[in-house]
Amino acid sequence: MRAVIVDKLIIALALVSGMAHADTAEPWKVGVTEDQKKQAKILLDEGNTLFVDKNYSEALAKYQAALGVWDHPAIRFNKVRCLIQLERPDEAAEELKLALKYGAAPLEDVVYAEALAYEKLLANQVAELAITCNKDIKVTLDGVDLVCGTQKRVKPGRRQLVGTRTGFLTKTIEVNAVGGEMQKVDVSLVPLTSAAKIEHRWATWKPWVVFGGGLAVVAIGGLVELQAQANMDGYRRQVQLQCGTTPCDETLVEPDQRDRAETQDKIAITVMSIGAATAITGGVMLYLNRGRTVYEQSTTRVGVTPLAGGGAVTLGGRF
Repeated sequence: MRAVIVDKLIIALALVSGMAHADTAEPWKVGVTEDQKKQAKILLDEGNTLFVDKNYSEALAKYQAALGVWDHPAIRFNKVRCLIQLERPDEAAEELKLALKYGAAPLEDVVYAEALAYEKLLANQVAELAITCNKDIKVTLDGVDLVCGTQKRVKPGRRQLVGTRTGFLTKTIEVNAVGGEMQKVDVSLVPLTSAAKIEHRWATWKPWVVFGGGLAVVAIGGLVELQAQANMDGYRRQVQLQCGTTPCDETLVEPDQRDRAETQDKIAITVMSIGAATAITGGVMLYLNRGRTVYEQSTTRVGVTPLAGGGAVTLGGRF
């Protein structure tokens, strides 16, 4: 946004002291001694020289020092010029508001007319945020602490408001600040107790299904094992009956029943092993799936849509 001021116009119009037509009744002169006026005038002249040489940062420091001695609207207006050259339109708008506090009286006519022109131009170079919130909420604007209930002038563009309070969910508000527009932003927070959410790794029923399924498989394996034992007991009884008194080959006694019992025993052991492993997996899942309290990030986006044809006015030409 850096503007270029024509040197002749600077010399002709800018940097006037505007301190003529003294009147002790004028509010900007009340309580100011002659020595203070002289000291402020010296600092003002030094600042003017630096400004003409385009040393805007140094000139700004001189004007600020002069204001510390005498808060005169004309000095403040020269500060406005520096801020514009340093591409700080938001600060320039605030200072211009103070410079015009008493109207045209403390300024020369040509300077006052220039100030009014700046006011119109800066209006489209500065966005305004009206921020409201509870007094217990701490609010920052782009990382800088902010007082609620006030209007803040900022450069157009994306801005971030963050509201914090003990026991409440932190809220982030992203604002698309538009030049020449005022946006109302309310920073309201939600208690953590209301914002809390229980989060699980899996749906709560899944670990229980795995765990219960594993136990069911173990139970089935147990039933198969009981059947195997029953068949083996029957086989042993047959051996006892046939070979108890007369020596005989036990392998020839009911071989199908014995083989069936041994096969069922192997199947039972395999099934119970699988079921046990599944149940253990389900138990681990139950442990890992314990609910944990989380708080969703609270982010709000606020924006203003400019009116059609309402393009921003740039500070150009006479600057």
